[in-house]
Amino acid sequence: MYRIAMLASLLMNMSVAATPVIHLMVEDAAEPFSRADGTGYTNELVVAAYAAAGIEAKLKVVPYTRCKNMVLEAREIACFNMAWEPALNSKVKFPSIPLYTVTPVYFQNKSRPIVAKNEAELKAGLKIGVVNGYEYPPSASELPKRGVIFVAAQSEQINLKQLANKSLDAALVMANEIQIPSYWAESAGVAGQVETTFSSTTQDVFIGFSIKHPKGLWALSQFEQGYKTIKDNGKLNQIKAKWGVSK
Repeated sequence: MYRIAMLASLLMNMSVAATPVIHLMVEDAAEPFSRADGTGYTNELVVAAYAAAGIEAKLKVVPYTRCKNMVLEAREIACFNMAWEPALNSKVKFPSIPLYTVTPVYFQNKSRPIVAKNEAELKAGLKIGVVNGYEYPPSASELPKRGVIFVAAQSEQINLKQLANKSLDAALVMANEIQIPSYWAESAGVAGQVETTFSSTTQDVFIGFSIKHPKGLWALSQFEQGYKTIKDNGKLNQIKAKWGVSK
């Protein structure tokens, strides 16, 4: 009996040891998708997808600029939550399905509104708050070519507070079905001082894989395989329901 127990224990340990482990980077300030404590909708989705593919995903929670740069330099396998921009070409590859979708929205100071009804009317010299390292759709990211000044900060809340203090003319904030624009103003404590004015272009958000990292494309294929599994078996819908995601 002793030998049988030892053999069973040995086999169990071998099974555990044989489970592949993958280390992925994730941003630390994108509630409720990716929180500083490592929880969040996309964090749970990514871990579940890899588990369905027989892989244990371990997440490294870091500021977004570090997350993005480490993947661009092929020093890490993947980073999320990323959106497309020209700088990613030939360096980062996205899965076929996004993690979620966002719409950047412009906020203005209620007491000092900007004279514009859309992005095309934004004038040179306007100071607009953006988040350091974030990707914005071309309709927004190309505004500096027309003389609009982007002022980068570490979070949406900081930008909205600066807008309320009139240090900025506008703030470009990422909104989605959970984090509606009013969420950001309330989170920053400036709901009575700022308001939305118009939207930018909707964009998809992904987990981005390093093309040049030795395990990058393999990790991408494993994620897509696992994603399909949790979509088919209902696990994905359970995660969405838990976090209030409908799409």
